[in-house]
Amino acid sequence: MRKIFLMLLMLSSLLLFSSSDFEVTFHASYWSADLFAPLIEENLTPDFEGYDAEKGNFNLNFYGSNFGIGFRYYPKGKNGSFSIGISYERNSFKADLTGTYEDYDDDGYRFVSEATGYLEAFPHSFNFSIRWDIFPESRFHPYFDIGFGFGKIDGLIKVNVTTTHYTDHGTIIDNDSEEMTFQEALDDLEEEGESFPISFFPILHISLGVKGELFDNFYLLGEIALYDGLIFRGGIAYRF
Repeated sequence: MRKIFLMLLMLSSLLLFSSSDFEVTFHASYWSADLFAPLIEENLTPDFEGYDAEKGNFNLNFYGSNFGIGFRYYPKGKNGSFSIGISYERNSFKADLTGTYEDYDDDGYRFVSEATGYLEAFPHSFNFSIRWDIFPESRFHPYFDIGFGFGKIDGLIKVNVTTTHYTDHGTIIDNDSEEMTFQEALDDLEEEGESFPISFFPILHISLGVKGELFDNFYLLGEIALYDGLIFRGGIAYRF
């Protein structure tokens, strides 16, 4: 974390002494519907006590938030439409986890196994983007943004499993609870001779927004975007 702040401080110092046109932005977002949910559901299926993920795949309902700081360069100055930017992002990706299946034990009795839990990840990421401001000379105008980034795969999975056994002697219910980190889940896959398709947390960002100059060089931004899912973002920006 200290290295990140030092890097941002050095970058901002360089920008302050530059004669070009720069912008610093602070933003926050609400996030849902992960584009990579099928990839995680199909591949990240560790074995939990009392639940066989190969018999009943996990279903994930994603949500979360994001906030960050960005720096943007406009090669043609304030009225230029094209810009490039970099940002540091603090992402909070969460998901409610559910799964169920039924099977028969060695004695021929039917049982139903149900899993509930959650997945959470808080990856830091560095993003790069290019933007086109439409009618940049106007005080209020739209813009289009496309970018990408990456972060470390890190997080936690917790699962509660309820198994209901239907026998000749009545119904028996077993409860189990277990949690593991993403790294432990990936290690389990490797031990089983499998591997996760990617080794980093990918970020894809495509947005359409509106930018308004409230007073000289101070802007308010709002956008709807794809950011590994659907996000609604607001932010403030200062040009110098």
